[in-house]
Amino acid sequence: MALDCPVAICDRIMPGSARICGACTAELHRELEAVPGLAEDLDLAISRQTRLTSGSVGGRSPEKPLPWNERASEAADHLAAILLGWARVLVASVHVLHGPTCGTCSHPSCMYVDLGREPHHHPAHVAAWLHRHAGALIAHPAGPDAVEEILTAARNARYATDTPPRDLIYAGACDVCDADLYARPDAARVTCRWCRDEDGDRLVYEVQGRRDWMLQALEERELPAPAIARALTSLIRPIKPALLHTWVARRKLQPSGLDDLDRMLFRVGDVIDLMTPVSDTKRGERVPVVA
Repeated sequence: MALDCPVAICDRIMPGSARICGACTAELHRELEAVPGLAEDLDLAISRQTRLTSGSVGGRSPEKPLPWNERASEAADHLAAILLGWARVLVASVHVLHGPTCGTCSHPSCMYVDLGREPHHHPAHVAAWLHRHAGALIAHPAGPDAVEEILTAARNARYATDTPPRDLIYAGACDVCDADLYARPDAARVTCRWCRDEDGDRLVYEVQGRRDWMLQALEERELPAPAIARALTSLIRPIKPALLHTWVARRKLQPSGLDDLDRMLFRVGDVIDLMTPVSDTKRGERVPVVA
């Protein structure tokens, strides 16, 4: 007897003995295996090191974009939350057992013990854990819902990424058409390829002024360490998320709260103050342009 696949985004039929169709099962495995590479692509898109095609042309926006891709950031957070959420559902479905396991084996006892241990919260680790336990996920009463949410989140995350990075730095968005502006690292000015002034010349912007504005726009935002590190690496100089946690341990930096993934949030302006010399009073003077 053939039945419709219970995954809401699938219109295939399947044998009545199956939980979901073979195509959805295969796609689930492919997407979980692809998460590490997808996470790297999202990191590049979030920090606007890639040229994305989401910029509109012809309309004025009341707000200038911040120095990272908001759509990619939301897609990355949503994918991480979906993966971790379903991992926690599986962990809660078994009786937790303590003891050693073989590691990457497929012994039923080791798999059961591992199933009761929540993975590290990084999306790549969670995806690898879910891939090992894909059979248990599909067999779970909410398995079809899990497959639908994971596949949808992965597809949306992939749509938020585009081409590989180019040797250019992000210089904000055009005030007229909101198109992303990119300049050479040593360039003083950047032009919009779409918009022209009254004389018919392309609109020109000062690169350093735009980047200084983006820093000021970031100051009051509260973000997790990875997002702050990506933005400030582009706008000031390279910085790793671990340094923020070192400053917390040394009581130089105070978290402002937690996000939905239980990550510490920090006020970006506090991090900027720790990265730049106290003796320089003007923000524009103490921000070297680093690609």
